[in-house]
Amino acid sequence: MNRVRASAKAIVEQYGRDGRLSGESLALAEFGVWNRTTPGMLLLGTGYLAALEDPALVERTLESGNEALAMMLQDDDPFGALALTDAGAELSWDQWMAWIWTYWQSRGMSLGVLDELFEEAEEGWREIVDSGDLTRPRVRDGACGPWDASETLVPADTERIDYGVMKIPRLEGAETRPVYAGERIVGVIVRFGGHAFSLQVYRARGGPVWDTVRPKIINGVRDQGGSAEDAESSFGAEVRAQIPVVKHGQRMLQPTRIVGFDGPGWLLRGVYGGPAALADVVDLRAHHLFTQTVVDLSAAEVRADATEEITNLEVRRPPTARRGWAGLP
Repeated sequence: MNRVRASAKAIVEQYGRDGRLSGESLALAEFGVWNRTTPGMLLLGTGYLAALEDPALVERTLESGNEALAMMLQDDDPFGALALTDAGAELSWDQWMAWIWTYWQSRGMSLGVLDELFEEAEEGWREIVDSGDLTRPRVRDGACGPWDASETLVPADTERIDYGVMKIPRLEGAETRPVYAGERIVGVIVRFGGHAFSLQVYRARGGPVWDTVRPKIINGVRDQGGSAEDAESSFGAEVRAQIPVVKHGQRMLQPTRIVGFDGPGWLLRGVYGGPAALADVVDLRAHHLFTQTVVDLSAAEVRADATEEITNLEVRRPPTARRGWAGLP
């Protein structure tokens, strides 16, 4: 058994002992890494394969009230569904592990069962990565936004937090912080898995502006002593940068992905930073946050500045949020 499979097995066993994933198992799984085979990737694929092996367990999962998990497990193309939709971003990993553990128990907890599923999951995932589907743009493709509040196609089954001009998906296990510009709150930072994704809305004075804003971002990063270049991913056209920051008194370069989308009269910008922020295959949680955000200009308190190409809009504190917003969503 190779190292990745051995780690996946250890995670299953830890979950079985404790009834929940430990911090060590979450770190070992590397759930947010999608451009290579990780223990977490094997576990995700294993859950799907187990569902194909035992449809009766899927029915019992549905009966238990866990509709989101049951619907994912019923998909006809499990690896494709995982790779090319955002459905997995809304599940907790404990829910997923509960499914795998239940399946393994139903099979007598034989190590051979897990070994076979891990091997098949590894082969299936390698085919998905090699196909290139994971890096093609998945913005405004029918299932993904970002959306304008006036649109009738906005998926209603995604739970969102209301920040006024932005309605951002609730992400399992994430924390949020406000982004300040002086006294104004102009955005939201969502922290998950050692990464941070900030979202801000700008009112655009003219037509689409993202194509003209990107070169300015690139020049600005380079002027600071960093590096930046145009690129494309599942976010569409983007900027990949190494931005100079100071941490613990030391100057270093922060891997940062800057994404944007033009809506009717607005620009939604996202800044995604962290160790794996520049991976060719985007973490589904980051993609879900951006492409399932709804922009509502009717909630904006200021009009566009006639002298500026774009105007940063203020967001409001959610009704349930405490000062600082820690723990939300």
